[in-house]
Amino acid sequence: MARLSFVSLLSLSLLFGQQAARAQDTYPTANAGLEAMNELRKAAGLPEFGNAVGDAVVLPAYSHEARTAPVAETLWKTEICPKVLGGARAKSVTEAVKLTGNFAYYPVTDGKKECSDALEYWKGGLSQFNDKIPPTFQALNNPAVYNDRAVSFVALYNPKPSPVVSCVLLQCPNAGGVGGRRLAAGTTDAVICLTNPAPLAAGSPPFETSNGRKLLTLYLKRRVEFLQSALQ
Repeated sequence: MARLSFVSLLSLSLLFGQQAARAQDTYPTANAGLEAMNELRKAAGLPEFGNAVGDAVVLPAYSHEARTAPVAETLWKTEICPKVLGGARAKSVTEAVKLTGNFAYYPVTDGKKECSDALEYWKGGLSQFNDKIPPTFQALNNPAVYNDRAVSFVALYNPKPSPVVSCVLLQCPNAGGVGGRRLAAGTTDAVICLTNPAPLAAGSPPFETSNGRKLLTLYLKRRVEFLQSALQ
């Protein structure tokens, strides 16, 4: 099951209007984003991401076309956009559970929705581990260090063999808030990628393979070198 937990962008519980959420898997920087992700992975000695194929590993574009699993309108509008907008978790989740893998999630701020912005945010997830090798994973927020940004770091540097990725730029329409309060017109956006095979499994440290250990050794070495140069 794909683990869904999103950093709240707004503090209000929201009600949706008639406008549909849009998931754009062909936004202008999509190809450049994959290339940039793979440049980072190659530099870390990891295999490149391939393009995901199949309903269980591909994030669907929003449309009204018939699709067995997952149904895009329900997935985005009912299950994911409420979390992106800061609302309560969906009471019934029927489509997200049909996806496998782990998510990398970037909440767009100040209109910065380029792939490079998302990658910088995800790379910074190592700081959630206090620049140490990530501990054994049990579940989202267990241990507490495994928040959304930390999970995104692991998803970006997925050490599993034959990794694939699917990404969308999700645009959730803002709507009226609780108690008559309203949000600004427009959308709240997020870049979301789903990587497979799932790099996080209960009871296992994510970087226990030789590829994973090599990555962390290199990354931590560069981190130390950066801090040393900053202090000079």
